[in-house]
Amino acid sequence: MSLYPDQLVGEIHNSPVSGHVEETVQRLIELQVEHDRQASNMQRIANRVTAALGKPSSVTFIIMLVIAWIIGNYSARRAGLISFEQFPFPNLEFFATIGALVVALLILTTQRHAEALAEKRAQLTLEIAMLSERKNTKIIALLEEQRRDNPLLESRVDREADEMGQISDSFQNLGKIEGAKLPKGTT
Repeated sequence: MSLYPDQLVGEIHNSPVSGHVEETVQRLIELQVEHDRQASNMQRIANRVTAALGKPSSVTFIIMLVIAWIIGNYSARRAGLISFEQFPFPNLEFFATIGALVVALLILTTQRHAEALAEKRAQLTLEIAMLSERKNTKIIALLEEQRRDNPLLESRVDREADEMGQISDSFQNLGKIEGAKLPKGTT
């Protein structure tokens, strides 16, 4: 299903959702709308053509066109009429090759455009994850401080809580992940 940005902005669903969920959904829609607005006219055309060509009806139409071309040429020859071409159908091969090249270029263009949005989303996800870690670290530190200061709670050393109360080094963690060896048979 492909919706155009104008169909998404301000769309309200009837299902009850909390305000922060609706706000988050609206911001994601705005991100998509802004991404689409920044696209050039040629990019929009390429996206629409690629979407149209990706439908089963387009595949069916192209196959039927090729079959009609072949049958039409054989029928014309059998009826004694002039056919466009004879087997192995070099013109058909030429048109199919040009069509395949155009479709491949359209797909690359569309993927490049989609990748730009995916990159924005990945950056946003990373930012949210890092912010969440900082918030969680602060919450743990505050809880530990409250536990130590509250005379009703037992005062003890919790090494795990102390470790979790420290902000992790993202670059060090990434290095550990990249350095880890996967078991044989996995990719």
